[in-house]
Amino acid sequence: MKDYPYMYARTSAKKAKLYKERDYEKLLKMDVNEISRKMEEGEYSKEINEFGSEFNGADLIERALNRNLANTFEHLLKISSEDAKPIIKAYIRRFDIINYKRIIRWKQTDQSEEVEHILYPIGTMGLSFEKIREASLQEIIDHIEFKDSKIDYKSKVSECGEPEEVEKCLDKAYAQEIREIASSTNSKEFQSFVETEQLYQDIEIALRLKKYDVPQEKIMDRLTSDEKELRPILDAKDIKSAIEEAEELTGASGENLEELEHSIEQRRLEEALATLHREPLGLSSVIGYLVAKTIEIENLRMIARAKETGIQNQDTIRENLVIS
Repeated sequence: MKDYPYMYARTSAKKAKLYKERDYEKLLKMDVNEISRKMEEGEYSKEINEFGSEFNGADLIERALNRNLANTFEHLLKISSEDAKPIIKAYIRRFDIINYKRIIRWKQTDQSEEVEHILYPIGTMGLSFEKIREASLQEIIDHIEFKDSKIDYKSKVSECGEPEEVEKCLDKAYAQEIREIASSTNSKEFQSFVETEQLYQDIEIALRLKKYDVPQEKIMDRLTSDEKELRPILDAKDIKSAIEEAEELTGASGENLEELEHSIEQRRLEEALATLHREPLGLSSVIGYLVAKTIEIENLRMIARAKETGIQNQDTIRENLVIS
């Protein structure tokens, strides 16, 4: 039976291959085709070669990144111990939740953007792109169910009523699941990490709703963390004051909401990676790697798209990277 030290050794080897700040600096000086060739020399070789004959430029990089992330999660599940598998699956379910929320929003738009471009190719939704395109919004909502979860997502979502409420119900159901999973472990670091993840997510939700003058009661109904921690943000007289309170709470900083959200992501990454040191042979080290890998994927995706569109210069791209 595989154990945590074995998992830690394997994930440590993977972590060592993640892009460092100096690597990103080199990428910033390249055009999009040079970036894909550079990726082909490293951990993305298999995926770049897989799609290289059909795509190029940012489209090639986008597909290679998506497939690599899915392959990474699949491999981690293979090398994990039986008691760790449900925990890793529960963490990965966050991508299912993100996907469902994106599909629901997409269904409420003109659907001009290809749905496969907005989804993570990870998880257990069991929905093909064709079915997503053909199904009605209600059929998508009715499909929400995770049979390997102890949380009855279907019944919780069915209680939501309007589609606009589904996001809230999904967030609350997932928060319940990941907290229960964390409580079932002996890892205080993992439990602390989960609470921090939920808190940061709630801070971002509260700030966005505060920006649009949503009533405090409705904001509170969307949140899953301890109300006492979020009270200063909820009680702030305006969005500027709320941002200042969020900075005080997280240690992040930003002159506006967009900058603050980016800074919060940086803090979240730092917290995740710190678990590698606080609990070196535990589950949290694996989760820390998952978070770091996901952020690397998003960094590379952002660089490729920015380079292809030519909208952003190097300094702007650099400011938007999340680097530990």
